[in-house]
Order: sequence, then structure tokens, then C-alpha cells
Amino acid sequence: MNRRLSLNTRLNLIISAMIFVLGASSIAVTAYANAPQGFLFEFRYMTVNGTVFTTIIAFIILLASIAEAVTGRAKISDKLYYFRLSSAVTECIIGVVIAMSFFPSVPDKPDIMSYESFCMHVVIPLLSIISFLLNRTPRERMHPLLRLNCAWLITIYAAVVITLILTGAIPQDKIPYSFLNFYTQSIWYIVYFGCFIYSFAYILSFLLTEWNRKLSAYWTDNENSAESRY
Repeated sequence: MNRRLSLNTRLNLIISAMIFVLGASSIAVTAYANAPQGFLFEFRYMTVNGTVFTTIIAFIILLASIAEAVTGRAKISDKLYYFRLSSAVTECIIGVVIAMSFFPSVPDKPDIMSYESFCMHVVIPLLSIISFLLNRTPRERMHPLLRLNCAWLITIYAAVVITLILTGAIPQDKIPYSFLNFYTQSIWYIVYFGCFIYSFAYILSFLLTEWNRKLSAYWTDNENSAESRY
């Protein structure tokens, strides 16, 4: 088995396992710290939702990497590619939003030095980007609209959280981000952040897919490139 285990597959195994362990442990620590009822309120944060999503994707990639190591090939899956892209873009945006929260004009100042917060906001986003770039079977000549697959998790999160805020299910003092506070912020401030996040997500999608396409040349060899796509 070890002879069939390429460097790329080994890296996928290691990084996916790291993301899964860090993600699962961060979620567990968050759940323990907030008790059962309080933990449900933590899902108002994109960070928690993104971590859960990324942890699941990492587990799937881990299984796919193990299958490739054992059998010498893995099943082709376009959906997994776009899930990896969505995970990487979402995690990157989480990191950027957290970085922006330290600007003087933004009132949110999160504490990222605890174990779970540092993992969710710094380590997992970085590992997720690296994991996506390690994919050695990029999509060539991707249609521009397909890059929008990167934003479906963001869209679902925004739709659910905004609905909960407007209906009062999430009280004003529990609104997760200042740019979602319809009670204290102007509509233009909210629209600006929304446009920024979606525009940035699309730019990230373009950059990550192009970097992945270029880096894939280092992982693909003539013998196995058609057999180990996932």
C-alpha cells in the first residue's frame, strides 16, 4: 500500500485528518463551554457553521484518500470538487471577516486566543485552503457561473440568519455580526458588506481554482492522472 501512496495522497491524508480532528475538537469544546441550549445559539455564527461543514468535507476527503491509497484509484466526483471549493472560500472569508473585525471602525472584537476560536478562525481556514490547492484534478475552462458554487453555504447561512433576526428568533443582543444588525446599522452599511463578501468570494473562487490548476501539474504524472481524480 505504501508504494502506491503518492506524496499528494499522503498530504491529503495528513491535512484532512488535521482538519477533522481540529474541527471536531473545536466543536466539542464549544458545545461543552456553552452547554446544550447555549450551543444552539452558537450556530448564529458563520464560523461555527463553516467549521461543521469543513469538518464533514475533510472527513469525506480523508475517506477518499484512504480509498485511493488502498485501491490505487478513487471515484471521480465533480460534487466533491465544488464542496472543497466552497469550504476553502467560506473558511477564507471567515478569516478575512475576523481580521476586518479588528479595524477601529468595526465594533466586533472577538477573542481568538482560546483553543476553539484560534482553530476555527486561523488554523482551519489555512489548512482548508491548502487542502483545496492539493487537489490534483482541477476543472479546466470552468464556466464563470460555475465559480458561484463557492457561495452556496454563505447564501444559505445569510438567508437563515437574516430571517431569524427579522422574526425576532435571534434577539438584538445576540446578533452575531454588526453588519447584520438591522436595528443599529444603515441599509447601505449592510448592503456594502453583503456586496463585499459576495464579490470577495467570487474573486477567491477564481484565484483558488486557477492556482489549483497551475499547481496540479506538480502532482499529476502520465501514468496515474486519469485514474486518481476526486
